[in-house]
Amino acid sequence: MSDAPAATLPPLDCDLLVIGSGAAGLACAVTAAWHGLKVIVVEKDSTFGGASAWSGGWMWVPGNPLARRAGIHENPQQPRTYLKHELGERYDAARIDAFLDNGPQMVAFFEQHTALQFVDGNGIPDIHGQVPGAGIEGHQVIAAPYDARAIGPLLKRLRKTLRETSFLGMPIMAGADLGAFLSMTRSFRSLLHVAGRFARHLRDLALHGRAMHLVNGVALIGRLGKSAEDLGVNLLESTPARSLLRDSQGVQGALVDTCP
Repeated sequence: MSDAPAATLPPLDCDLLVIGSGAAGLACAVTAAWHGLKVIVVEKDSTFGGASAWSGGWMWVPGNPLARRAGIHENPQQPRTYLKHELGERYDAARIDAFLDNGPQMVAFFEQHTALQFVDGNGIPDIHGQVPGAGIEGHQVIAAPYDARAIGPLLKRLRKTLRETSFLGMPIMAGADLGAFLSMTRSFRSLLHVAGRFARHLRDLALHGRAMHLVNGVALIGRLGKSAEDLGVNLLESTPARSLLRDSQGVQGALVDTCP
């Protein structure tokens, strides 16, 4: 990989180059680095996280370890039936099998070996409940809330919560947290919860200039970013990939730009 002709700047060598720093890219980088590969991630934006940092951060993973620990077990053919009816002619049996067979292992890997931890969404049903095979529980997981102080200096290089999905920059997590905000005018307990969250957020704004209680997609990116840094992944922001470098063996790298 190089951001200028070889005569003026030597190439950066790696075993794996990841273009883009959303959840998929960072998860790939973390997994490869954990297995001993030298990894570089390049991101065109000035911050890491992509659209994933602005997302709800939920993942649909039937048979995940959190559901199993809660005693939820289902016929493995049920989610396949659901996907067959959802995808129609786009249903690819081999890809669906690969996803459903390896999704639970993915969750277990990140739980055991990285900073990415999860909260279950066991009580959340599949979105199209009338479709054959739809589940009523145990399919959803989301990144656990994360204290941004644990990220260290990398925090300044991560994308902040989307303004439209926050309150004065304070992200609200789906589930009990969101429920408290929606019911704070009817429940004293909810009002106390919201008041405490808001007070802590104002303190964080005064001290750090941003939310420090990370939830949803920004927690997912924060946890993956911290894991990548801990594993020695070289993270390069403001570094758009311009073209792929190919030879007779296939893709061998990429030409990228870097800021001055």
